[in-house]
Amino acid sequence: MTASNMAHYLLARGTLPPAVVVDGDFMVVEAGRRNRNYKIIRRDGSGLFVKQIKEVEPMAISTMQREAACYRMAQKPGYEALANLMPHFVDHDAARHCLTIALLPGAENLTEFHGSRKIFPAEVGKMLGTALGSYHQTLRGKTLLTEDLSNFPRMAPWILNFHQTSLMANNTLSGGVQQLGAIIRQYPDLQENLTRLAQGWRYDSIIHGDMKWDNCVVYPGADGELAFRIIDWELVDYGDASWDIGAVLQAYLTSWIYSMPLHMDFNPASFVDKANFPLEGMYPAIHAFWRSYIQTAGIEKSQAPAYLLRSMEYGAARMVQTAFESLYYSPSMSNHAAILLQVSQNILRNPHQAASALLGFGGELQ
Repeated sequence: MTASNMAHYLLARGTLPPAVVVDGDFMVVEAGRRNRNYKIIRRDGSGLFVKQIKEVEPMAISTMQREAACYRMAQKPGYEALANLMPHFVDHDAARHCLTIALLPGAENLTEFHGSRKIFPAEVGKMLGTALGSYHQTLRGKTLLTEDLSNFPRMAPWILNFHQTSLMANNTLSGGVQQLGAIIRQYPDLQENLTRLAQGWRYDSIIHGDMKWDNCVVYPGADGELAFRIIDWELVDYGDASWDIGAVLQAYLTSWIYSMPLHMDFNPASFVDKANFPLEGMYPAIHAFWRSYIQTAGIEKSQAPAYLLRSMEYGAARMVQTAFESLYYSPSMSNHAAILLQVSQNILRNPHQAASALLGFGGELQ
C-alpha cells in the first residue's frame, strides 16, 4: 500500500464512498512507524486509519490477525465494554495484511498529551482506571467461547524469560540489549523474581498486552469533554490483568525517570531533584487510576492491597521490557535504561516499600 494508491484500494474494498473521491473530500497522510500507517482525513475531521504490516513474516502476520480478531470479538454481545474502548472497526483485509479503523478526530496519545502540557491530570488517570477495569471485568470469572480462545496464544510475556533466553542471544541483538542481558544475569535475585512472576502468571482476563502512553488516546468528545480510546491491540491476549495494571503504574514511573537530565549529571544525589516531571505531581493521577480501577473491576476492598502489590511487581517486570525496548537500536547501555533496571530491581525486592515510597500508596496498603 502507498499513499498514491490508497484511494483506489479503499474504493475497491467499499470503505470509501465514490462521491468522496470524486469531490476530492479527503487527503492521505503517512503516519508510519512499525507498520505502514495512513490517515485518510476528510474536511470535517472524520476519516479512516489504515495500517499494513511492513514485512510479510510470521510474527507480524500473527499480531495483525490477533488485533483483527479482537475487533471482531468486540462486536459480539457481552463485549460492549471492550468495544466502547476501541476505535470503530471498519475492515480487515487478510490477503493484504491490512486493518482499517475509524480515525479519531483531533486525537493525541498520552505521550503527546502529557509532554505538551507538562501535567498528569487526575481526570486522565481516572479514565485509564475505568477503561482497564471495564474490559478486565468483562470476562473475569467467565468462560470464553472456544472460538474466541483460539485467537489468543495465552502466553506469559517474553520478558519474564528474557534472562534465560538471552543466554542464547546472537549478534543480531544491539550492543545495548546485550549489555542489559549481561547485567540482569549478574543479579540472581532479579532472575529469581522474573521466574517467580512467570510461574505465577494467571489466566483471568482479556489483556491489552502492550499498555503504554503511545497506545492510549484522548480526543475531544461530542460533549466537549475528553474522550478516551485504547489502540494497537496487536498483543491482545487472554492472561493476567495485573500485567496491564502494572504497565500503567510503570508508565508513570518511566515518564518520571525519562524526565531526568541524566545525560548532564549522573549523580544519584541530584538527578531526582532535576526531573522535569516530579513524581509527586503524578500522585493524584496515579491514585485516581487505582481507585477507579478497583471500583470498576469489582475488586473487593480486602483484596485490593495484595492486588496492588502484585501489579507493582508485574509493573517492575514491564519496566525491564521498557529498558529493552529503549536499547533495541542502541550500541550501548544508556543511563536511563540503567535507572529503569535499578528501579525495577528495587520494586521487586520490596514492593510494599516501593508502593509507599515511590507512588505514595501508604494508606492503600493498610
